[in-house]
Amino acid sequence: MLGFPSKTSLLMSGLSLLLASCGGLPKRNLPKTVVSARTSVPRLQGGIGPRFQDTEFLTFAELKSLAADPTPGGELEKKLERFFNRPIISNEAWFQGKRPTRGQNESMGEFLRVATWNVEKSLRTREVAEMFRSKAAFERMIDPTKAPKGSPDHAALLAEYDRLVTADVVFLQESDIGVTRSGYRNSAREIAQALGMNYVYAPQQLEIDPIVLGMEPGADGKMQHPDPGKYKGVFGLAVLSKYPIQAAKCFQLLAKPYDWYEGEKKKIHLMEDARRLAAGVLFENKTYREIKVGGRIFFRVDLTVPGLPNDTLSLIHNHLEIKATAKNREEQLAEILKQIREIPHTVIMAGDFNSSSQDMSPTSTFRVLHRTSTDPQTWLGVGLNLVMQAATVANASRALVNHAKNLHDPLAPNIPIVFPNKKRKLITDVRDFRFSDGGRFDFRGDRDRSINRSTATLANSNERAFKGLTPTFRVQRPIGPFGRGRLDWIFVKAPPSTQTRGHPSYRLAPHFGETLTRISGDLKIRLSDHCPCVVDIPLQEPPGLK
Repeated sequence: MLGFPSKTSLLMSGLSLLLASCGGLPKRNLPKTVVSARTSVPRLQGGIGPRFQDTEFLTFAELKSLAADPTPGGELEKKLERFFNRPIISNEAWFQGKRPTRGQNESMGEFLRVATWNVEKSLRTREVAEMFRSKAAFERMIDPTKAPKGSPDHAALLAEYDRLVTADVVFLQESDIGVTRSGYRNSAREIAQALGMNYVYAPQQLEIDPIVLGMEPGADGKMQHPDPGKYKGVFGLAVLSKYPIQAAKCFQLLAKPYDWYEGEKKKIHLMEDARRLAAGVLFENKTYREIKVGGRIFFRVDLTVPGLPNDTLSLIHNHLEIKATAKNREEQLAEILKQIREIPHTVIMAGDFNSSSQDMSPTSTFRVLHRTSTDPQTWLGVGLNLVMQAATVANASRALVNHAKNLHDPLAPNIPIVFPNKKRKLITDVRDFRFSDGGRFDFRGDRDRSINRSTATLANSNERAFKGLTPTFRVQRPIGPFGRGRLDWIFVKAPPSTQTRGHPSYRLAPHFGETLTRISGDLKIRLSDHCPCVVDIPLQEPPGLK
């Protein structure tokens, strides 16, 4: 008679499956991304925005006032609204005579290269700027124990560096201006200047924690003493571009599932303390209070790029809420997609989508009980317990199978109640979205156009792994596959006018999407908890690809 396997054997088998699923695929198409020549850009036909458009920052006294009352009314509230609706635009690089050149090779012809990177609260702005400014500086950052000079690992790391540093457009998330933790730096401006690029910046939130502002002591009883002349407290999104910026638009999203003022001010519940302690012990991941005003934003940037339809490239920069449910993020994305439906030309939507099934907002006993009692999976488990003694084992194995199914793969099947995938709808909403002109985001995967010859969905624009997609985020100390995830995405829309009769066109379509994991893991210091991602977009039908 066959018996049930032991709980230990089930757990070990499940863990082995999860660990085995984290392997990558050889990047056999990497040679097709190497720039063999650079060509000049045709004369611009489109417009160029202002040489420099600044914003009206809040004063230190006004920030302290907001810390006491985030809805002050009157002139301060009007100033706050203007602040969140006015991006900083700098075409200084263009007006100083810096001109883009186009990468070219036999496979793609002329192409654009686009990157996105969450730079983790701009903590390493100085090092990131140095890296972009000088390859020699970057080589000094390499950890010789992980990528010894002359080794294949060293060559692979330098190949990642070359792809990133030659990007024509860079999306940056978590870009600070005048915040104590990042040395009061203007992160976007400093990195843009290192690359010789124009930039545009959209404020997302203002950091007004009374501890950071020096109004009350921290948990250690010590007072901080910020510099009132330097402190701006701005946390936001930036786009850097070798092409001139036509225009930019930003505003706060109406979908605001987490209140970063009231939610962070509440007393931490015992369960939240336990969760943070566990994250610190297991993953060395620390969580701090972050009192802010503002929330997630809509951010659109139009660039003048000769050779594209309307000589215009529209960039949609996203950073969806982390302290929210998967459904909350779907609502934020729906609001963004509604705003971009009428764009008639090429669109790149990129950034940190926080595409997770987890809600990282502070927890409590009531919240756990409420969500557990309303979750169909709970009642499935209760039913199994009532039916059979072995239900505990069945439930444990079901959970492990579901984790393995969903691991790093938001497009894994969603089987409600039994094997759910809460991340799936966020990505399928992008896949199913249609622009008014009939255009859509490219989800193709082709052997000759993906970095590792994968034919899986999205492989051309976002690097596929052996299981799911290559993770872009990791905690300080991941444990196997735990503490890693795919949060960052690049989606590319080519207008219907680029489609060729008889077969689909690959002009203005994503090629060779890659996650630059070595830049995140093979240096002496960790520049960010996110890896950069990059993709190439040929301006004509690629001549060297079938």
